[in-house]
Parts: sequence; structure tokens; C-alpha cells
Amino acid sequence: KVTPATLNFGTVKLNQSKALVVTIQNVGNATCNFGAPNLSHAVMPGYASDFSITRGPGGPFSVAKRGQPGDQVEIEVTFAPLSVNTHGATLTFHTNDDPDVLATSAMCFLPNYQPPGAGDACIRVSGQSAQVDIEVVPDELDFGVVTVGCNSPEMKITVYNLGVFTIDVENIYLERQDGNFEIRSAPRLPYLAAGGSHFEIWLRYHPQDTNAHRNTLYIQSDASNAELLAVPLYGRGTLISDQTDVFHQATQVKSDVLFVIDNSGSMDWAQNQLTTHFTNFMSWAISQDVDYHIGVIATEVNDPEIDQGTPPREIKPGVLIQAPGRPKIITNQTPDINNAFKDNASIGVCCSGEQEAGLQAAWMALTEPLLSDPTANAGFLRDDAKLYIICISDEQDQSKGEVTFYADFFQNIKGPRNTEMMKLAALVQDATLPCNSQDGSAGTRYMDVARATGGIIDSVCGNWPQALQNLGIQAFTPIREFPLSRPADPNTITVTVNGASVPRATSQGGADGWSYYPDRNSVYFGDDVVPQRGDRIEVHYTAVCL
Repeated sequence: KVTPATLNFGTVKLNQSKALVVTIQNVGNATCNFGAPNLSHAVMPGYASDFSITRGPGGPFSVAKRGQPGDQVEIEVTFAPLSVNTHGATLTFHTNDDPDVLATSAMCFLPNYQPPGAGDACIRVSGQSAQVDIEVVPDELDFGVVTVGCNSPEMKITVYNLGVFTIDVENIYLERQDGNFEIRSAPRLPYLAAGGSHFEIWLRYHPQDTNAHRNTLYIQSDASNAELLAVPLYGRGTLISDQTDVFHQATQVKSDVLFVIDNSGSMDWAQNQLTTHFTNFMSWAISQDVDYHIGVIATEVNDPEIDQGTPPREIKPGVLIQAPGRPKIITNQTPDINNAFKDNASIGVCCSGEQEAGLQAAWMALTEPLLSDPTANAGFLRDDAKLYIICISDEQDQSKGEVTFYADFFQNIKGPRNTEMMKLAALVQDATLPCNSQDGSAGTRYMDVARATGGIIDSVCGNWPQALQNLGIQAFTPIREFPLSRPADPNTITVTVNGASVPRATSQGGADGWSYYPDRNSVYFGDDVVPQRGDRIEVHYTAVCL
């Protein structure tokens, strides 16, 4: 007697494993002799590589007669998927001592492609695999300078489950319990993070002395991509509460602009509008002599596409697109800028059945390994430049994970309080009827990230020249908001530009002076007092003791 006749492992996460057992029980009055068990796929050899026999006979074996020691033998099969797929195999073995078929199920074949016969056991083995990714934002925390004996503001780490299956979070802990860093709040463990969800860990820095301090926050889980996440923590103690932060307005505005263009079948007209009116986008940059990087990626996140666009080129997920004879990063040194962009951005249309995932594509482009790969995106993103992402689509974003993850991730590239240094804009289908006689759907996910980052939202069906001009002004305008390094007492703040005092605005956000925003702990300059290129800004204040 062989049970069960099938082994169905269900869904197993990548880098995890699951074991099931087949039992061979002798119900007769004589010993049964078997050939070695074989695990294979009768139709597709090699397809069973993610299954293995992990316990049981390694060769021919015998099962003692009923009631005797050894009258039952177990064969353990383990499923340890290495790729996302549907997996299948067959477990077979044979005895000449039984005239019946021992076990079989529908569509189960022996290694010789024959159906099982007398003395054969043919057991179908199947399973699904799933990628369950965990991501943490930010990937490090710098608490800055804090007065000894005082507390920093509490800062958070957000942990995102980007998959659809639950992640088991087993432990959250600090590498050292040194009194300088502490976890203020975290989920009660063990914690089950549902697919597509997130949770927060809040921490605080309380320096015991004037040294620089380091620690590491660890998050242990059964996620496929990282079973142990490590988040470095930094801080430095001081005895001085008097603080002067110095900023320099760049002598030349630097801006890195990433166009994320939908390349599905309905977008050829939109690509034409973009390239036709690109001069409207560039007019402000040229008039202000901006130092810019401009790159283009598609919304494709799965498979590369070849011979796409005009002229034809290969499109790889998350990789800056380069038309033949054009640079993949367009700068103010690029000859014939308008035609260079036209060639790069004319990516063609295909793949209407593919996942249109602009947010995920931008995330891929701005993370490793693509970010520093010389054959991909190396050199595009500069530490001292603004980052401006423009998503153009007539469909809803289909990226994996929550919208909040992408907003959180993009903002943290430049620091969560550097609001002027990063924005995502959405030129997408709105809630009105589709334009240009094409089907479409509202790009609300793009809009949500644009709202969270302060970027412009406009309709892909609207006035392209005006929309692109507005986007260009926002992308290339100088910085006017500066985050302070320590929590400030608002009543002690004074501001100078090139040594000259700047007044506080008569109303919050007013044009005639600076305003302090406590939620961002930043100083904002109104329209009439925005520091010009090359200006030195000094903000003096007393740091509060929390």
C-alpha cells in the first residue's frame, strides 16, 4: 500500500523549503523488494530540479512482511524552489512482487513515458513558488547631532512586504544594548506581515557622551530576498546647544530627470506629443543654464524587448534606453539635444498584455544593481542634484506593492526632509473619458505618489505644451527650502544670506521672507527672497532638548 498517490506542496516561498512524505506499507505476508526510487519529470527532463529525495532509501530496498519490524518505509520529498514557476515531477519505484498498480494518479507517467503497470508506483509531485520580497525604507538612519542627556526626535523605519504572501517576522533587535539607541515601538513578535502591507519601527537616539555612536537594527524574517535585514544607525553627542547650519545655493542648478514612458499599444500618440513639445520642457533649463541629466526608461518590468521604437533598440526593464548613436544620459553638453531626446524617447509600442508598472520600473532604475552598473544606469543619479521623475501613461500603474512604498522610497533617496530635492510628477489619464479614441484608465497610483512628493499632476489628454513647460519649471527651479540639522526652537531662528539678515515672512509661506515649518524642521524662502546662485545661507538657532 502506497500513500498518498499525489504530493501537492501548495505554494512555497523562494529560498524556503517544505517536505512531504510518501509511505510504503506492506500489507501482505511476504517481503517486498523494490528498485531504487526515482524522482524525475517524464515529459520535461530537468523540470524536477527543485524537488529532491531528502530521506529514505538511496537505492533498492525491501519492506518486511506485515507486522514485522520494517514493514513500513518512508520516502521524504523536499520542495525548495529556486525560481517563480509552476513546478512538477513524478516519484516512481517498482516491485516484481505485486501484480497490481501500487499507486497512480491522472497524467502520471514513468520515466520511459509509459503509463504505470503491475508493480509500479507513480506519484505526481507538484508545487507553486512565490517571490516574497521585504524592503525597508530608509536603509539607514542618521540621527545627526544631539545634546548629551537629550533625546533626538523619534525616527521611523518602514518595512514593506512587496509580495502577495505573508511574511513571518521572527525578531527585531539592536546589535548592542549600549543605551544610546533604543527601539521605541515595534510590532509584537512573532508578527505576520500580510502581502502588500507594511509596518513601522520607531527608534530614538539618546547620546550618553560626546562621541560618535553606531549601532545596527536587525529584522529577521522568512522573506525570499533577505532573511536578515540590517539597518545601520548613526548619531553623535554634543554639549553645545547653539547651532548654525550653513547652506550654499549652487552656482548652477543641477537636476537629474527620469522620464518613465508607457510603451503599451495605446501610447504611440503620447510619445509623439512628448517628443514634439520637448522644447517647452527644456526652455527653462536652457534659459537658466541648468546642469541636467535626462534619461528615459519604459514601464516594462518583466522581460527585455528587442527591435523596439524608431530607430530600433533593445528595451530592458529599469535600464536607461539608448537609441543607436545617442547617449543614454542627455546632458547640457549633448549635441542636438532635442533630436537626441526624440530618438531615446520614441520607444515604440508593444506588449499591451504586459504589466505596465512605471513606479516599479523607476524603483528598479534607482536601486542596485542597475544604479551603478556601467552597462545600465551608472552616472545618472548625482548626490548633489535634484531628482525629478516624470511618469507618462494612459493606464493605471500595475507595480507590485503599496503606493506608500514608492513615495517613501523616492523621498528617501535625497532624505525625507529634503522636499525640494525630489519630486515625482504624473502626466497620466485622469478620471474623464479616455482621449485620442483610445482605451485607458485613471492613473491614480501615479497621482498619489505625485501628491506625496509635491510633484505636478496633469492630464495626458490635456495641453501638452503647457504641461511640459510647467514640468520643466518645477524640475529645474533652484532650491528654496532647507532642512535644519537639529530640532530648532522657533523663537531663536535667525537667517542671513551672504551676511545680510532676511526677515521672517509676515505670514506663513509668504513671499516677503522666510518661514519655519516645524513638521519638516526646515526654513522656506518666499518668492521675493529666494537665494540666488552662489549665495551662502546661514541659519542660526538654539537646538531644543527633547
